[in-house]
Amino acid sequence: MTVQFAELGAVHPVYATYWLARHFEEAGRKIILPFLEDGEGGIGTDVQVTHTASALPGMTVTVTATFERMEGRRIVCTLRAVSELGDEIGHGTTGQMVLPQAKIDANFERLRGRWRERQGEGA
Repeated sequence: MTVQFAELGAVHPVYATYWLARHFEEAGRKIILPFLEDGEGGIGTDVQVTHTASALPGMTVTVTATFERMEGRRIVCTLRAVSELGDEIGHGTTGQMVLPQAKIDANFERLRGRWRERQGEGA
């Protein structure tokens, strides 16, 4: 899972920080899903990634997420990625806010409305 930027092209032929951040966010999301109550949703607030070593294409990288703490309605998880050689590839944290799903949906609908208005201004 290397990275190929549209404008810059390929970078290094190793597991990319881009993918590490994506996998951290996915693992943090998975950890909270079983604990959401009916009518609740989680929305990402932050991802902090420190990429400490390389992994080659084809190597297995295991990401482990651990519930760290609650700060009000915000859930913080710590994450660690390790290669099949036992090398730490990276570590970091993710944050997710637990809110009523109706509130999340309403916020997205307001955003869509603002965007539609903006698009209409340019027509």
